[in-house]
Amino acid sequence: MVVSEQSQKRELDAIMKRALGLHGHMGPFLAIGARMGIIGLKKLDVREGDTKLLVTAMLKYAVPFSCLLDGIQAATKCTVGNKRLEWKESKEIRAVFTLTNKGKKVEIKVHPAVVQELKRRLEKTQPSDEETRQLALEVFSRPEKELFLINKNW
Repeated sequence: MVVSEQSQKRELDAIMKRALGLHGHMGPFLAIGARMGIIGLKKLDVREGDTKLLVTAMLKYAVPFSCLLDGIQAATKCTVGNKRLEWKESKEIRAVFTLTNKGKKVEIKVHPAVVQELKRRLEKTQPSDEETRQLALEVFSRPEKELFLINKNW
């Protein structure tokens, strides 16, 4: 089945609206988490809400990095409450998506240069809500290879 570009855009827009509704505001790390979730689903060929999907996110548990968790939740429907999302303290930002019934895993790591760039842009300018939203949309539309290092294990 071929999915049209317009259909994909509608799906991405729906996920970002869900992420915004869950999180309360739009920011670049929310967008990164949503992208990670979308990629994890795609690489494992599963749908959001699949009860066999588990996600372990590794990151510094501090704003703005922790915003990534809400993006992952919005994209995958894996949550802390349903015990399909857990986080571990880490200096780098990455997530492992595991399909438990097939033993498949994919690890998605945020490119360190992207993290540094975003930290610099957020700290240096103290952006307005609109500037932060624009930065999130910019990040959300960047090519996958520019944002992430991806490793499939199977």
